[in-house]
Amino acid sequence: MELQGSYPYLPLWLITLLLFIALLLARELGNWLRLRHRPAPAGGKASDETPGGESVAFATTTVLGLLALLIGFTFSLALGRYDERRNLVLKEANALGTTWLRADLLEPTDTQRVREVLRRYVDSRVDFANAKGADAEVETNARTVALQNELWAAVVAGTAAFRDTPRASLLVTTTNQTIDLSTERFAARQDHIPPRILRLLFIFSLLAAGLLGYERAQKRSTTTLVLLLFSLAVGLVLDLDLPSTGTVNVPQEPMLDLQRAVHLPNAPTGAGP
Repeated sequence: MELQGSYPYLPLWLITLLLFIALLLARELGNWLRLRHRPAPAGGKASDETPGGESVAFATTTVLGLLALLIGFTFSLALGRYDERRNLVLKEANALGTTWLRADLLEPTDTQRVREVLRRYVDSRVDFANAKGADAEVETNARTVALQNELWAAVVAGTAAFRDTPRASLLVTTTNQTIDLSTERFAARQDHIPPRILRLLFIFSLLAAGLLGYERAQKRSTTTLVLLLFSLAVGLVLDLDLPSTGTVNVPQEPMLDLQRAVHLPNAPTGAGP
């Protein structure tokens, strides 16, 4: 099975559905254990009394509380990574825009060469954002690295005549920042919730479902709704944590706006900041 970050490369809806089915099975296992300890009267309805009484109720409440806490913790981790990826998109778009403007510090022919590379570079960054799956991410990132080498060569050639001046430093600094931010974005897309936390979350979910089946065997509709909500909550956490395959995508408007700007017939020029 192909791996994507920390998780199997499966559609998120399928992961959520499989988790929900697993929780239902765990609930039925809990119900079976309850009936085994206290079989239903012959010819009658199963007793509402739960073997273990208050101790089982206490354990169920405790596990459900810990599960809710763990879901909240993992959601916070996933949301933090989502915010980081969103901020990096804005920072990289700003760095590229500044590099584009500061290319005016070069001679006209060098400016044209640098900006031609920048146009292709911005296109590659948009392709990277739209990459679906680990293979596509690696492929688009390799293309970005090749363009970085080409961009750096163009900047070095363009600033050769005044390399040790503040004028050259302005362009070199933003070019370095652009390259560094692409590396940070790639690392951020590969950074997921630790697998051990996810395994613990799944174990707690199954244990909670089993205890619900053991204690609340007669309230099937209520427990089904609770398990569905737990499954959806876990699915949302995974969705936030998977930028390549999730449905909650990191906004790319800053980079798309830059792409449109640099491809205009009369793209913005002028002295950069």
